[in-house]
Amino acid sequence: MRKLITLIALALSTNAWAQYGDFTNMDMTRLYNQHVQQTNAYFQNRTQQMVQSNMTNPQVQYAYQQYLAQGGQASFEQFAYMYAATGGFSQQGIQNYNQTTQNINAQQRNAWNGYQQAQQQRQQAVQDWQNGYYRNQAEAGYNLNGQATYATPAGPQVLHYNNQPGYYQQNGQNYYMDPSGNYYYVYPNGTVQPLQRGW
Repeated sequence: MRKLITLIALALSTNAWAQYGDFTNMDMTRLYNQHVQQTNAYFQNRTQQMVQSNMTNPQVQYAYQQYLAQGGQASFEQFAYMYAATGGFSQQGIQNYNQTTQNINAQQRNAWNGYQQAQQQRQQAVQDWQNGYYRNQAEAGYNLNGQATYATPAGPQVLHYNNQPGYYQQNGQNYYMDPSGNYYYVYPNGTVQPLQRGW
């Protein structure tokens, strides 16, 4: 009866995990992309306002006519944008524009790399949590059968903890259980090492 109750409890906890496990599949890329789209929309709107303002400025209109007369090919809208971005095509304005563009590109690369690293760390943390959960579930199942996982020099081994004292062999490895129920790993030369439960 006790084993049946434990099995039911394990089944219920597994169903609970299935219900709440969806957070592990959160689409962080989608959330990031939404934020970028909103930010881009804001700046595109502000840029468009600036360009429209320049296009109605007689000084910019006159500069554009001179630009065309010298063989320029950009549209008036493109010219109005660059006029504002470079402070009227001043030498300092052009240098500032180029430096700002380089800085923005570097910041975007750094932000994207940081985001990718954070995603990898999040995925690893979720994976570690899931692995721990499943190890605990497996251990609970072992305990129902009088077994436990022990950390051995040969790696984690599932051993019966209610054996009689004596020597045992499992998976080509030798073990000894003392009268108090403590396990020892027995090396080929006969020396022993106490074992602890766990991974």
